Amino acid sequence: MAKWYLRFIGIFFLLVSVPLVADYAQFGFRPETMHKIFHVVLGLIVVRYGWNDPRWWRPFAIANGGFFTFVALSGWLFPDFGGLDAFNRLDTVLHSIVGLSGLTVGWLAKGRAG
Repeated sequence: MAKWYLRFIGIFFLLVSVPLVADYAQFGFRPETMHKIFHVVLGLIVVRYGWNDPRWWRPFAIANGGFFTFVALSGWLFPDFGGLDAFNRLDTVLHSIVGLSGLTVGWLAKGRAG
């Protein structure tokens, strides 16, 4: 499960490049641009280094899950914080799904490579 979590997240984050380009074309460089770039760069790193490396699968699920659960909690506690899209309702729901599923998969993969 951890292997498929890593692969799904990697591909999903790479696909954020589509709205990144559209957002940049429409609004230029802004804080949301950095939010999207973060997702794309993380996707590139995960696909490049973790795709076939079982040493990445469980640790990535736990670390990514923990990070995005923290971001989601921030979004629930401080909706639309600073006017950043990362904390709007949709992104908070998505961050919750990515975070909680990562933690769940990471914990369930305990003792297994993935």
